Amino acid sequence: MQTRHLSSWLSGLAMAAALVGCGGGDAGPTRATVAAADPAASITAAADALADDAGTRRRALAAATAAAPAAMVVADPAAAAEQLLDHAEATFPGYFPGHPATASLPPFAYRYYAATGIYLGVVLDGGTSYTPGGVYVMGGDFGNAPRYVGQVTDFIVPNGSGFRAALPTDKAVVLQGAGTTLRVDVSRQAGWGGPVQLTLAGLPAGASAAAVSVPAGAAYAEIPITAGAAAPHSLPTTAELTVSALFGARTALAKQAVTVTVRGRPGVVDTSFGTPGAVPAPALPGAVITQVASSEDYAWAVAVQPDGKVLTVGTTAISTGTVVAVTRHLRDGGIDPSFGTGGKVITQVGTRGDSARAAAVQPDGRIVVAGWTDSTGIDANFLVLRYRADGTPDPTFADGGRYVHAFGTGTDRAHAVAIQDDGRIVVGGTTLKNTSTTGQDFALVRLMPNGALDTSFGDGGQVITPMQAQSAGDVVYALALPVVAGEQRIVAVGGEGNFVAARYRASGALDTTFGTGGKVIGLFDANIGAARSVALLPGGRMVLAGGILNDFAAAQLTESGQLDVTFGQAGRVIVPVSTTNWDNATAVARQPDGRLVLGGWAYSGNSSSADFVAVRLTAAGALDAEFGTNGIAIHPVAAGTRSDSARGLVLQHDDRVPAVRAILGGEASSSNYDYALVRLWL
Repeated sequence: MQTRHLSSWLSGLAMAAALVGCGGGDAGPTRATVAAADPAASITAAADALADDAGTRRRALAAATAAAPAAMVVADPAAAAEQLLDHAEATFPGYFPGHPATASLPPFAYRYYAATGIYLGVVLDGGTSYTPGGVYVMGGDFGNAPRYVGQVTDFIVPNGSGFRAALPTDKAVVLQGAGTTLRVDVSRQAGWGGPVQLTLAGLPAGASAAAVSVPAGAAYAEIPITAGAAAPHSLPTTAELTVSALFGARTALAKQAVTVTVRGRPGVVDTSFGTPGAVPAPALPGAVITQVASSEDYAWAVAVQPDGKVLTVGTTAISTGTVVAVTRHLRDGGIDPSFGTGGKVITQVGTRGDSARAAAVQPDGRIVVAGWTDSTGIDANFLVLRYRADGTPDPTFADGGRYVHAFGTGTDRAHAVAIQDDGRIVVGGTTLKNTSTTGQDFALVRLMPNGALDTSFGDGGQVITPMQAQSAGDVVYALALPVVAGEQRIVAVGGEGNFVAARYRASGALDTTFGTGGKVIGLFDANIGAARSVALLPGGRMVLAGGILNDFAAAQLTESGQLDVTFGQAGRVIVPVSTTNWDNATAVARQPDGRLVLGGWAYSGNSSSADFVAVRLTAAGALDAEFGTNGIAIHPVAAGTRSDSARGLVLQHDDRVPAVRAILGGEASSSNYDYALVRLWL
């Protein structure tokens, strides 16, 4: 060994350690970190060649094991270092020619290549500023300071004495006041059978995990993770699992990120939702209150994007009337600054008043909003708006992003919208065109993807269906698009006075295989109520939800439109959330496990001040005792006795947790009414 080179190595180590100690450098795993001034381009190129090999190798290993769980490889450090050094010589003979003997300079095992003046070292021991298992180069083209180029396992799969540790899942969800376990499987190799230590650090506040040992010869162990009863709900938190073992006097280890989330019980408000430190603080922790403008804001519907962002649509008031108001919040409740102006979009079409009542998100991310517009004060017409993903009007849709449709000279209002698989847009609501004979009637319009009226649908693009005779109120409040006999059909539900539904063929004609001549009328023995929402079930069935006699109600239909007697009481369920006052469901969604979540509102006590409500039913229609209090969760969002009402509900899937949660959207009163969102654990 040449003393000059060894001195240079030692000097480089000392310099790097000094810089790391004073914050001037980083010996950890940052590609091309140096402990001296920026190297020449040739030095960068040399180090990048090795680092790129590490990346290529890592990707190749990932591709080769794509079907298997990610594994942490822990091996005898000395044996792995020898394997790595041999690999480097075979892969980069221009830098590492020949096969010199391995020398030791704690914490490194290294080889010196006299022909190129390069040292190649592997960190064997912990307790220094160098990363255990890290690969460093110095000298020659690499400069006079140790340069980190990756981990041993970035370049090779150690094949000597050791083990592989794998997680069946890298996510753990801990219920407040309870616990769970994280399983770690150990696969031993080359006859090694020693114990393995497992530790989990960086957990969410209020959560803890005990260190666990996998006994000698054992194949797995489970780490218990607990959360105190007062532990705050958490966003998905990246914790660090460390697996380690002794090989002689040396400890070898590997680390892997694990996502840990502390959650609440089903029906409880998720207090991790929203913006920490919001001013003013919401009266209900976890509620998100958004003032759209300076006057009254009323939210009528919510929609969730594939990325988890939440859209809320409704109205805000200006001096000449109401206008359409759309907000978008990030997945965890913060306002989305990339949408509109500060997360808000306000659109005025008519001179006397506009309203948005429904929203849908296209697969390409564009946003469709339906409602009505009024320029006279007495003659509203269907309004369909389409926005690009950033909230700007979509100029490729209809007339500069807006479409207005009149069925006649009467009042027409849209309450529902759905996007067909072929991109056509179905809008449902009500018209008073035939007021003198049948009153309000179901009304549908279908648009082409570019916003043009689809003249192949119904009568030149529109369908009017009198559901009940004379002056009955037939209003479409929700739409669904089931596939029946290979054809995507249209289900419209609503009513005024009772639940009613109709199913249409793709052409717009009533589907005579459904109900009586395509219609289902009078599902309850009542004259007060309406179906406000619909959820599709497997096998062509569907659940309608709304209010009957001012109570939460649901009815389940078979594919042919008959009451499904396996659900509730002969196909029907009524839930009096308030036994002394009014309550109504405004939305329903089906969880992946088949349970049904209904959202809505209930008046508190004997007042006319409402609160947000969620009810969960089993697939059979019984109240789910695991949710809220005997299946019912009531959440006052506004302060004191002020009113708040949920108008919409959507399920938000979150693979980070993993979990499915419910988003309730509506309005809450403060000095004025503002948009309100609440996220519930399910």
